[in-house]
Formats: sequence, structure tokens, C-alpha cells
Amino acid sequence: MVDRRVEVVARLKALEDAAAPLVTFLQNANAVQELRADKQYNLQMLNDRYQIGPDQIEALYQYAKFQFECGNYSGAADYLYQYRALCTNNERSLSALWGKLAAEILMQNWDIALEELNRLKEIIDSKSFSSPLNQVQSRIWLMHWSLFIFFNHEEHRSLTYLIKTNPAMFTCFGFDCVGMEHV
Repeated sequence: MVDRRVEVVARLKALEDAAAPLVTFLQNANAVQELRADKQYNLQMLNDRYQIGPDQIEALYQYAKFQFECGNYSGAADYLYQYRALCTNNERSLSALWGKLAAEILMQNWDIALEELNRLKEIIDSKSFSSPLNQVQSRIWLMHWSLFIFFNHEEHRSLTYLIKTNPAMFTCFGFDCVGMEHV
């Protein structure tokens, strides 16, 4: 057990060090105000003024993921939010959004979780998937996560909202139930 602890602490330290320049930047409110909606501008500005490049941005993702795995959901949610604002890789940004949704659910921040759920729904509905099966699987995962919100959010509307506003979700619900017959 002691060896495992040493290993985890060493990994945490390495990830902290790798993400430190970007974390320091993000903690400076004046510096953060320099960011714009244009991600390419932000990347260039971060590189030119603060010597922060793609490696530090990727390190922020890894650091956020590690924070999540250690149970620091608040830190993970914050870092994943910041990462998404800087990330230019759509797949990685989507992964960060799934992680942020999970963190918000685990912190029982139902309103924020519902916002993230709706963001994911929009992306899944508008994204071009490599196969229809991948899209169905994403919708099934979306419904899975929405159950946590559905049963805990004060207004109890997310699952019904997802199904009512998107017939494709209802179809996925049927596919998922059919699949469960074979389990």
C-alpha cells in the first residue's frame, strides 16, 4: 500500500509540474481576460507571451483526469472546463466534456450537469460519426448519464426532455432495451 501511495504522489507531482505554467496562467484573472473566443489566437498568444504550448495544454487534460480519478471532482471539473476552452482537438474536447459531466454529477451539481448534458446532446446530434452504431452508443451513454440527473434534479425533466425533443433518442432507448434482452 505504501508503494502505491508513493507511485500516486509521484504521478501527481509530475502532472502538477507539467501543467504548472498553464495552471498559473489560469489563476491570473488579468491574464485570463486576454483570452478570446478564437482558439487559434489563444494558442498563439499563450505561446508567444507565456511560453505555453500544446504540451502544457495536454498536460492540463491529464492533470484534470488524474484529479478526477483521485476524487477531486471540483478541481477536475474546473480544469476540464478550461481545457475545453483551449483544446483544438474535437475528440479530446468531447472526452473532456464527458468527464466534466461526470464530475458535476458526482458533486451533485444538477443544474450544471443538466447544462453539460444538453451540450453533449447538441454535439451528438450534430456530429458526423464514423458509423451509425457509434452515434447510437453515444446516445445510449447520454441516456445513461441523464438518469442520474433525471432522478435528482428538482425539475425531473432531463430524460423526458431528451426523449421528447429528439426522436432518435427514443429509438436508441428501444435499441438499448432490445440489447438488454440478450444479457
